[in-house]
Amino acid sequence: MDIVKHISQHTRNLIDGLMHSSLEQRKSLAIALLGFYSQLPNFKETLHQYLHINIKKRQLISDIRSGHLQNYVDAIEKSNAEADVYADNYEEPEPIELLILDAFAGITSDLKFSASLVPLLVGIIDTLDYYENFSDRPEFWHQLLEKELQFQNEILIQLRSEQNFHASIYEKRYEHVKFTQL
Repeated sequence: MDIVKHISQHTRNLIDGLMHSSLEQRKSLAIALLGFYSQLPNFKETLHQYLHINIKKRQLISDIRSGHLQNYVDAIEKSNAEADVYADNYEEPEPIELLILDAFAGITSDLKFSASLVPLLVGIIDTLDYYENFSDRPEFWHQLLEKELQFQNEILIQLRSEQNFHASIYEKRYEHVKFTQL
């Protein structure tokens, strides 16, 4: 299987499938995706280290639902403005930290449009691919990756048919998976 071609097609399917989702569906999906990313190692610590914010998950979920995200956006913008990649003391984030930071930016972005959700869904694939490539259990992660592609297609079907899905679907889906530091 040509994974690059497969992922490119999947990304196009995500773009098409999310295009007609409602604002409420996008908010629920963003909260669901938070359930995945918050299980990654040092999620809260990474956000504190790079964005200088302390995340309370329940409050973040409430803020996503209500659209009160400006504090998070401001913290991201401030962090980006202060980052000096050419400074001697600059520490480049680890791959998982980068995935967390990118995901947080997407989760706290304006959900009026579906564009920010596509990288969040692809980010899950990237995360599983990272673990497949660098863990000592590549077969386990490969199986999760294949199942994730199917699961994301099921989510698109639910969105198209205007079915509601529970915002905890990703948290429950990955609650028994150990995302360890690599």
